[in-house]
Amino acid sequence: MNSSSLWKLLNINRRGKMKDSITISLLAGFIGTTLMDLSDALLWRTQKTEMLTGHLAGSMIMRGFRTNRAKNFVLGEILHMITGAALGIPVFQLFKRTGTDNHLIKGAFAGMLSWGILYNFGQRTKLFSSKPHLTKSHFSALWNNLLYGVTTAQAIVSLSDPSLFPKQNHSAQIQNTSVATNQMPHSLPDMPGQNIVDESSNVVLQ
Repeated sequence: MNSSSLWKLLNINRRGKMKDSITISLLAGFIGTTLMDLSDALLWRTQKTEMLTGHLAGSMIMRGFRTNRAKNFVLGEILHMITGAALGIPVFQLFKRTGTDNHLIKGAFAGMLSWGILYNFGQRTKLFSSKPHLTKSHFSALWNNLLYGVTTAQAIVSLSDPSLFPKQNHSAQIQNTSVATNQMPHSLPDMPGQNIVDESSNVVLQ
């Protein structure tokens, strides 16, 4: 398969932008998850967290101590990658409805939301058999999810064709409204009835 066939398969135009929303979402989510895992590995090596995300994800389908084995950890990492890629879909839909202005802020919010739902709520509902206990592990998870959201948002904007999102964002609408207001005439033209009243009053006075 040559490069042109690959570009057609991924629906990439001449500007290097993609138009398939699902492909964009999955690829952007995968990029965000990859950077999240790199940060997670660095924090784990510097002893800023108790476990890797692969350990935590693997504990969804097996006992926590079994994720210390390499093959079980890889299985948990695959599950984590699939989840991260799939979460790119709601982020894309958010941009499709609200536009891409302030996309990093929206991405950061999406990352915080994933941390609150998957990490915190998942532990309270015993979704994971492993559970971090130290505060530094919770802060590390917060940072990793924040990084995931920002990276995924930037990847979506960089990969997507601009026609996929609303053409006019909120700031552009405000600017157009202000321009239209400034172009309105400051005084209204004289109405025909006003001249008639003025002429009749002059006749009475005479």
